[in-house]
Parts: sequence; C-alpha cells; structure tokens
Amino acid sequence: MLQLSLTLANDLYDMLAISGEPVEFLAAAQKLLALKEAPVHVCREIMDALVDADDRFCWHSPQRLGLRDWEATDPDLKDVNFVVVDVETTGARPGPAKITEIGIARIEGLRVVSTYHSLVNPQRPIPAKIIEITGITPDMVRDAARIEQLMPHILDFIRGAVLVGHNAQFDLGFLNYELGRLNGRRMGEGAFDTLKLSRLLAPGLPNHRLATVAGALGSQVEDFHRALPDALATAHVFLALVGRLQERGIIRLNQARAFADPLQRCDRHKLALTSHLPRSPGAYLFRDERGEILYVGKADRLRDRVRSYFISGPDHSRRVRQALRRLHSVDFVATATPLEAVVREQDLITQHRPPCNTVGQNPEKYVYLKAAGARGLRLFVSTSPSTRGAKLIMGPFRGKSRVVAAIELLERCYPLRRCTRQAGDACLYGQTGRCSKPCTGDPLLVAQHDELVHGLLRWLAAEPGPWNQPYDPPELAAQRLAGKLAQQRRFEEAAEVRVSLGHALALRRLCGAIRDALQTNVATLWPSRDPSGTAMVDVALVWNGQLTHTLTVTEGTAALALGRLSRSLEVADAPSFPIALPRTQLDPLLAVRRWLVENPEVISVPFQPQPHEAPVTALQNWREQLLAATLRLLRPAVAGRAAGT
Repeated sequence: MLQLSLTLANDLYDMLAISGEPVEFLAAAQKLLALKEAPVHVCREIMDALVDADDRFCWHSPQRLGLRDWEATDPDLKDVNFVVVDVETTGARPGPAKITEIGIARIEGLRVVSTYHSLVNPQRPIPAKIIEITGITPDMVRDAARIEQLMPHILDFIRGAVLVGHNAQFDLGFLNYELGRLNGRRMGEGAFDTLKLSRLLAPGLPNHRLATVAGALGSQVEDFHRALPDALATAHVFLALVGRLQERGIIRLNQARAFADPLQRCDRHKLALTSHLPRSPGAYLFRDERGEILYVGKADRLRDRVRSYFISGPDHSRRVRQALRRLHSVDFVATATPLEAVVREQDLITQHRPPCNTVGQNPEKYVYLKAAGARGLRLFVSTSPSTRGAKLIMGPFRGKSRVVAAIELLERCYPLRRCTRQAGDACLYGQTGRCSKPCTGDPLLVAQHDELVHGLLRWLAAEPGPWNQPYDPPELAAQRLAGKLAQQRRFEEAAEVRVSLGHALALRRLCGAIRDALQTNVATLWPSRDPSGTAMVDVALVWNGQLTHTLTVTEGTAALALGRLSRSLEVADAPSFPIALPRTQLDPLLAVRRWLVENPEVISVPFQPQPHEAPVTALQNWREQLLAATLRLLRPAVAGRAAGT
C-alpha cells in the first residue's frame, strides 16, 4: 500500500509539473487510476489523502489542486526551515559502502531548534581506516537499527525543510541511494552546499574542509567525523554564511540559490519525456535534437530513475548536467531483471560511445602491463593484448598513466632492469646501484632479478600468499621512500611517491576484483507474474563472472529448464596468475560484480562446491538447491504452510 501511494504521488507530481497549472481533482484522479468514470467522492478522498500526505501538493481552489511552490512567493531566509544533514559511512561510494551514523540539525528562524541522531547498522564490515577516522566500531553499530527502519523517522524529521550539507553531494548521494532502493524517490531539491557557499563567501581560507571553515567562522564544535557534531558544525557555518549573504542584500531563498549555483535549474517541462517509460528494469538512452545518444544508464525502475534527473539537486556530475541541458528525447530497452539491465547498459555504451558517459566508451584505449626480456624482465606498458615477445601480461587497465606511475614506483623502490640493452657490461643504472645488473647476462643475477619481478607482479595482482622476497613489500617500501625524501626536505618528490603508491594500490584492487569476478558463479532469482497472473521466476545466471543465461520458469517448467541449464555448464579451474582479459570483457565483468556486491538482498543461489567434490556431483547438488529456491518462490503459500508444521 505504501509503494502504491508513493507511485500515485509521483504520477500526480509529473502530471502537475507537465501541465504547469492547477488541475481539476476529478480529471486528475481518473487519469491516475486509469478509469474513465469514478465516483466523485472516491476521487475526492484519494486526492485529499495525497495532498495531506505529501507537502509538494496543495489545493488551489475547492475543485483544483497544484504544486505548493506555485503559490509560494520567494520567502525570506529567516522564514525558511532548514535541515543540516551529515552521514558517516563505511566508504566513499553509495552501494558498496553503507551509512553507519546519521546526524541532523533542524534550523527554524535562523537558529538550531532540534536535532536527530542515530547509529546505523551497515550490515557489512567497517574498514580499519574508517574506524580510525570516525571512531565508530562494529560493536557500536551491531545492535543499531538498519537504515530502512530509520528512514521513516528521518523523512518525518526533515519534512517541510530545505536540505543543507557540507559537500552535500556525498551525504545526499548516500541518502538518495537508500531512499531510491526502498521506494524509488529522492530528496534534496534545491539543497544548499556549504562547501560551495564557503568558497564563494570565505575565499581566503587555506582549504574549505569543514573543520577549517568552522574554525574560521567561530564554531565551537571539535568532535569532527561524527555525524551529529559535524551536522551542528555545518549548521553554524551555514548560519554564518547566511549572515554574509544578507550583508550582500541576498535575503530571499531563491536569491540565495541563484547565488550559490547559478546553473542549477529544475527542468520540470522535461518530465513529459518520461511519460512513456515503464516502472520496470532496463537501460535508458538520452538523445539530443539530432537523435544522437548523449548518455546511457540503467535502472531497476526506468521511469522513477529518469524522472529523478529533473528534480534539481547537487549530486549530478558535470557530464550528466551537460546531457540534461541537451536532452530532447529518452529511449529505453526493457529487461526482465535489473542484472540484465547492467549488462545491457555496458553493451549500449560500447556500441554507441555516448560522450557524456565516463566509463566504457573506449575499451580499445585500455592498456596491459607486460614483462619481457631474455636478460632480466623489464616492465612496460602496451596497448596490444598480444603475448608475442612478452613472458608475462596482465590487464587490461583503464588508465595508462596509472600503470606507468606504478611501474616507475617499483623501479624507484627495487633494483629492477630499466634498460633495453641486449648484452654486455652493466648499464648506467647498474653502475650507479639502481638495478641488479641482469643485463650483463649473469645467470644468477638474471634468475634473482626475475624472481623479484615475479614477486612484485604477484603482489600487484593481489595473489594470495606471503611476500617471500628479500626486500620490504611494496607498500612498506614506498612509505619508507616517501619518509626518507621528506626527511631530506624533498617534499614534492615524497608527495609524488605517495600518489604513485595510491595508483599501485588501485591497480592491485582492480586485479583482485577481476580475479574474484572470474570465480563468481551464482544464479539470481526474481519472482514475477505474467499478464494472466501465473507465478513465474526470472532466473539470471552469472557464470565465471559473466551473465551467460537468462530464463523464465513456472512451476511446471522449472525442473526441466533448470536441469537443462545445469547440464550445459562446465566447472572451470580458478584463474591462474597472470590474468589477461580481452579489453571488451573488462567493463561488463566489473559491472556485474559490482552489482552483485551492492545488492546482497537479492535472492541468489551461489555455486559453491565442496573441497574434492567432483564437478558433476557439485552441479547436481547446486541444481537441486536452485530448484528448491525457485519452487519456494513459485509456491509461497505451500512453503509457508510447510514452515509452520
């Protein structure tokens, strides 16, 4: 019922925004309910309920309703309610990372009048680095409520107020991810970002981190990196900045918004472009006036996701904003499941190369890390996937500069071969002690050198196992080099080493993700119904990290179809070092893995054979597990009765 009311409210908002003027309630109700005739009193009750429950709507007359902000004049800032929001999280990216704490400060009459605070159970580990920064430990959140349990209280606390945040894109990004996952809605229309405001109104600061700005503006809050203290500090900063706005003669809400972000627009007229989109999974394509594809995305609910772009907010990237400005039409490709939408999105990006997408348009530019040389392996970057002339090849990697930086870091930390000499005396690097002289052809030196190169590449590939080289492991070696350079007051070089270490660690994480993805074998299940109401289950199979099969089964076809599916599969050995993939395989592989990590709540049946279990037996056992899980979805009533006996 809650989802139904949210859907009606969103549909009503679209209708009113597109019309641009109040609409008669009877016509609105009949259109929302898809009924040519409906009792007037029923229509009135529905419209009354929607207006009472959603502060976006209001009655413009006894017979007509519209959007509340049509009636509102530009209010004085002192008459506007604000809520300042801050969240602490397990990481930087919504989805893989989750909220661990939320703090909100409510401002009325330009003073803080109340606060809201709660720890949040993220249902996943908190990295040690995050614990060090925030002080929030797993024990603190173990018994805390989950975000879906807290969201109704959060929405009630912020109701009727304009949102504020310091780097609001981060906080709203996490809240909108969770809100969209729960009911397809978003918050933050017309939000203020004190990071942007402080750059405009306090330009002389060394940086505009919250602690710096708060200290400069006289905030007494000191416990930074906890949600409520940060929210209170941001509230103090915001009120101080509002004072500076008022000194400039900017005293009204929309004046302040225009000052803070003159490019911010609410393209409500473009909501009409979403009217044909279904509320089902798929990929969407933004086109310009010439029909050229500007941007490709995916969605669990196409219409809800696309319409969210036209609610003005701070969390759209520059390229997405560019696409929205040029947008003329929206196309879509429907899929049976959200996982299929992930793969379809990648296919469309590779096929059409949309200019406003940032990842996946040019896989031919991805590079490989290679090692070659008869007299000591030399590391280098290549755009060719060919193994010709190379003893080792790893990749692909998206950024050439990142791979080059990682190689240069390893060459600074270890005595690796850099020259291209065929044979002879030691090169300049060897003569100055910067390499171990494998180019001389000494068999022992070559063997020791190549063993070190293998060890470094295994580390870079995130291969399991101990570090068995007679040198410090790369992370420690780089940290010591940076420290030594800093002691010598060579601070710029030390900073470069730290940046290069960051690149090397990013490559290591990518290699680990590729290896994990290639070992992913799982079937995901979505219950559905056909137009006649017959229960079905959509099955999407990820095998060796790739979406290989999609099928829809009913109670009568499940056993046969799933048996045929399992017999078509082969159990592959675990990927061995080094891993080198075709360039076009990288983005779909990582996209599928990322989706599975971000959506642990999806019903799934992983293929997890027991040690020493024969592949045929393992597949038979997995098929039985998959069939049982499918039948539980097809027969919920039977399963419920069986559970109660």
